[in-house]
Amino acid sequence: MHASFLAFSWQKYVLLSFVHLIFSFIYALTAVPAFSQGTGSSTYATQSTACSAAPKPKITLNGPATICAGGSVLLTASEGKSYQWSNGATARSITVTQSGLYAVEVTYADGCVSKSDEVEIQVAGKLKAPKIEYTDPLVVCGEGSIKMWVQEQEGAAYVWKKDGKLVYDRSNEYTATEPGVYTVELSNFCGYVRSSNKVDFRVQQPIPDFQVEAKGALEFCKGGSVQLSVPEYRDVTYAWFRDGHSVAGSGHTLSAEEAGTYTATITSECGTFKSSAGQTVELLSLPSPPTVVDAVGCNKASLTLEASGGKPGMYRWYTKAKGGAAISGASNSTFTTPMLTGSATYYVAVTNGQCESERVPVKAIIQSLPPVPTVASAGELSFCEGGAVEISATAYADVEYVWLRDGQEFASGANMVQATESGTYTLKLQNNCGSTLSSNSITVKVWPLPQAPVAQHGSSCGPGEIILSATGGVEGEYRWYSDGSTLSPIAGATDSSFKTPHLKDSRNYYVSLVRNGCETERVPVEAQVYAVPLASATVEGMEIDAGESTVLHGSGGAYFSWSPAQGLDDPTSANPVATPAQTTRYTLTVTNEEGCQDTASVVVEVRQLLEIPNAFSPNGDGLNDTWQIRNIEYFPEAKVAVYNRWGSLVYEQANYRGDWNGTYRGAALPVSTYFYVVSIPGKETYTGYLNIVN
Repeated sequence: MHASFLAFSWQKYVLLSFVHLIFSFIYALTAVPAFSQGTGSSTYATQSTACSAAPKPKITLNGPATICAGGSVLLTASEGKSYQWSNGATARSITVTQSGLYAVEVTYADGCVSKSDEVEIQVAGKLKAPKIEYTDPLVVCGEGSIKMWVQEQEGAAYVWKKDGKLVYDRSNEYTATEPGVYTVELSNFCGYVRSSNKVDFRVQQPIPDFQVEAKGALEFCKGGSVQLSVPEYRDVTYAWFRDGHSVAGSGHTLSAEEAGTYTATITSECGTFKSSAGQTVELLSLPSPPTVVDAVGCNKASLTLEASGGKPGMYRWYTKAKGGAAISGASNSTFTTPMLTGSATYYVAVTNGQCESERVPVKAIIQSLPPVPTVASAGELSFCEGGAVEISATAYADVEYVWLRDGQEFASGANMVQATESGTYTLKLQNNCGSTLSSNSITVKVWPLPQAPVAQHGSSCGPGEIILSATGGVEGEYRWYSDGSTLSPIAGATDSSFKTPHLKDSRNYYVSLVRNGCETERVPVEAQVYAVPLASATVEGMEIDAGESTVLHGSGGAYFSWSPAQGLDDPTSANPVATPAQTTRYTLTVTNEEGCQDTASVVVEVRQLLEIPNAFSPNGDGLNDTWQIRNIEYFPEAKVAVYNRWGSLVYEQANYRGDWNGTYRGAALPVSTYFYVVSIPGKETYTGYLNIVN
């Protein structure tokens, strides 16, 4: 808090308190008792005339009437017998912590009651640090203004400052026209607070004429750079251009590495300003880097490194990839190292008198006899064909790894190999200084895979259990799976055949063989659930006369078979022509493409024709002694009637069976011609003449 402000606030507080006490004392000396119009007026109204001169109580405060939140003030009434405060208290003195109007009724020793004037107590809240809100923009060109404000707080005084100095103190708002950093301080009886933020209002002027400046040479070898710059300003943006095209760079400086003419612009609230002059950068080409040959030696050695591609005296040999000075006196295409006890890397470049090429590393490799390696495996050493185990050794630099199986080289290069065949594996390390064999060996056993089984698919016509089978192994070697990817086989299914559960739909199972712990690939086995065909058999005419034909119709499958075959022109046709000699039930068997069958049947009724003879001889010779009507047995309801030439009925019989012997009432009828009527109810009636002869 500002020291001057603290002093001012404290002095103001003390002065106000002192003035308040003086006025309270004067008021107490000069006040005239009067009747209160507030609480307790009825009490006064009931007092006797003798109490009308009772003095009005005074309330004294031990501090100012305005207190800070959390503080208090002590109110004390004039001395009397008893007290009744407006807040319900009955003591002579009360401590007040809340805003409000406070009064007291005092009862004196003589019983008279009088009420004081009201005293107003105010509680001033603690101020909160405000945030300055403002209108845009914060940066203007030439002239302008910005309006700032903070949220009003009750009882607060506002002091606006620019760059720490008072500029305004009349309200919570202020409009600034001059550049500066603005803050606001709020104060009340309880102290003061500063704004939580500052507002930096700036006024810009047009950018004066400027040029691009260079710090360093504008002509240099590729890979170098030069520092370019323009004047630095606040609240502006920079843009750089090479040959009129924008390049990356947003500050007042730029490291130029490419050839071209560089210019810049500065943009402020007053506009965009372009440099009046630029800088032109030129690059010198680098010579091509040299070609090098590494050198290798054993144990302690001084090695000669070689390079080519430059002119004598134009080589530069270094011990570092970048920086550092070239090795003194090493300016030709060869360089002999000092005595080396370990490998080292040198670097060489060529120069054209102005620029130097990139440095190329050259290795001086010092080797010793390779260490004796130890080989180790990472996995099982016995596995099935198609598997592998990794065999490896410690990785060493500048050695060649040669792998041997049963003493014969089979791989080289890396410090690890995948062993996929049976054998004893060893490792040989070699370099220019010699070779060493591994201290140990690793024996690998690879079991051959059995041949995959041959699967026989199974099927059923309609839902049901299906028998699947496979060949190629012995019982107990088979593994049946419910799908091709599940890990576990079906429990207990180890034989060559497998009965599926009840299946409603077709699906695949899988079978493999396990021998010596090696399992073949899984072979799919189809369990086909075929649809059952629905046979249908009909006939064009269900009743025909003997000797006539009709057509049978079958459907529901791909193949057809009718039985019995007698009377059919083609029993394998879907629609054969039937000419049965008698009533026949034909059964149709239909078969679909999958071999599933269904049956249906149809009956063809054959109406047999009556053969009615026109004569018979009932003479007892055993030949034609009765009137035999052929096929009448097929018409059990047939009725036969015979009449003589005069129309008299001489014979009548229902369900006739060829047993009339030419008698009437037991007596033989005379040889003559008679008339017959054969009636089949609901069908036909046959009539004609019948002769009885000897």
